[in-house]
Amino acid sequence: MEHIDYIQDLVYRMSVKTDEHGQAVRSSGDSVGWKARKEAQQLKEEHWIDIVDTVWTQTTHVDDRKHLFFIWSHLARHTQGTRAVDKMLLYFQSIPPREQMMLLHTFTYVPFVPDATPFLSLSYAKKASVRHNAIEILGHCDREVVGERLIELLSISKNHLDLFYILLAIQDANLYIAAPYLVPHLRSNKVDIRALCIHILSAFDGKHYLSIFEHHLAKDLSSSVKWNAMQAIAKHGTPSQVKLVLKRVKSIVSRPRASRQHPTSELMYGISFLHRVASDDPDVVKWLQEIRTTKYDNLFEYEQKWLDELLPE
Repeated sequence: MEHIDYIQDLVYRMSVKTDEHGQAVRSSGDSVGWKARKEAQQLKEEHWIDIVDTVWTQTTHVDDRKHLFFIWSHLARHTQGTRAVDKMLLYFQSIPPREQMMLLHTFTYVPFVPDATPFLSLSYAKKASVRHNAIEILGHCDREVVGERLIELLSISKNHLDLFYILLAIQDANLYIAAPYLVPHLRSNKVDIRALCIHILSAFDGKHYLSIFEHHLAKDLSSSVKWNAMQAIAKHGTPSQVKLVLKRVKSIVSRPRASRQHPTSELMYGISFLHRVASDDPDVVKWLQEIRTTKYDNLFEYEQKWLDELLPE
């Protein structure tokens, strides 16, 4: 009974939007509800799964049920097996659609969802927020079950946000067979779509797509896309890319820079690549000497420190 009382109190506190004294807060992070949600995320023992179940059967209030699903979703992250998410799936499929929509987002916290059926259906939803949540959840399901649907969505979708969620789901599901279907989206006029496609291609089959990475490092106008292309080349590149990378890093340090890229800048990836595959190349040796001397002040402080560790005197 003590544990049941605790979960009931926790659920109550998760709904409180004021501080402990009932006063309005300037930041949501100062509210009782926010702190209670952080507390709920720390529950790790499996016995809480059944205690939450008991509390669920005692309430019909949709906000309370949303909080209970939130607790189950984080228990699914901390406990072995699928008991917590099995509870979520059982109740999710037995409640009205209106209530389902309010609970759907909690499944996005679950690392693995063993039954993709309801989310495959909801990936056709007309309402964007529902569709996006469903697509995100498909990325946490068995790729053998959801792969065909994700590839279909990738092939037919023209909506920018839909594509972004589809790509994230493909990445999360490690759906490597989708790699060829990403290539057409590298022509997107949206920077985040091009950048994410390059990132995923690098993770799936980087050596096969080196020519694509080269093209975007040389031709793309977006610094974000170039960053992803340089990262991919740093990971998969061969001596064939040395001339291109050297040209790019020379351009980067040819003038003072305004924007920082943490924790690893495009320049750092480029230098890492050159150091890895062409440390004996005369042109590379000469340029590395320049960057240690005449170009050194054009590096950010964190880049200087990293370079000093990579290339000690």
